[in-house]
Order: sequence, then C-alpha cells, then structure tokens
Amino acid sequence: MNRRLYLLALLLAGGLAHAQTTTTPPYKPGYTYKVETAVPGQTVYISGQRPFNANGQLVGPGNLARQTTQVFENLKVALAEFGMTLANVKQITYHVKGETGQIDPATTQLLDAATNDYVAQASNDTPIQSQKAIPKIVNDDILIEIEVIAAK
Repeated sequence: MNRRLYLLALLLAGGLAHAQTTTTPPYKPGYTYKVETAVPGQTVYISGQRPFNANGQLVGPGNLARQTTQVFENLKVALAEFGMTLANVKQITYHVKGETGQIDPATTQLLDAATNDYVAQASNDTPIQSQKAIPKIVNDDILIEIEVIAAK
C-alpha cells in the first residue's frame, strides 16, 4: 500500500512540475494568459484576449463587432500554440464593456452576428457561452475581452 502511495506521489509531482515553469514567457501584445494543465487529455485555459493585432495596435476602436472578430483571430493563434483549433473550444466567456449587470439585447445580437462563423467552427456541440457586462476594461477604447476553455 505504501509503495502505491509513493508511486502516486511521484506521478503527481512529475505532472505538477510539468505544469509550472521557471521562465517568464515572452511578452505578447494584449496580454495573454494561457495555462496548459499536465493532466492527460489536455485542457487549455485562455483569458484576457483583447482586440490587439500582432503589432500590439488596438483594432476597431469603438467598433464592438470588429474588436470581437480580432479577438477570435487572436484566439485561433493562441489555440494553435497548443495544437488546437476553435473546434476544441468548450466554453466561451465574453466580458463586454457596459453597465454592470445584464447585456442589452442589441449588444447580444451584435455579438451573435460577429461570432457566428467562429462558434460554428467550435466543437460539434455548441460551446457553453456566457456574456458579462463590466464597467471598464484596461483601456477605454477596448470594448470586449474574451476567455475560453478548450480541450482535446
């Protein structure tokens, strides 16, 4: 019994060591937090995706549809770093600039129109989606921030 517990502890310690890093990842515009777990099956959490292009420039100031499109393009790049695509996405959370509380129906329709093609590329089952209104995102010109959970 003790031998089994010892082996289990070694396996868990090895997995945790893989999940943690001692190096700081290189800076990427629009900050990206990506976490890859060491658990078999590979789950990736991506948060803080904002509408910046590869040069770090804000795309579509004041245009929620354009900003949303840019964020999904950024998500495709971030997922590719882990050998994933939008087809691996299981959950999407939209943080939209606005009054705290519910998002108005017009904004929901605009988001749906801007994301339909991207969500259609997601997993065979439509991913879980939620929308949250937040009073401020890091910059007044940023109207949306998206986070996703993807799994293989």
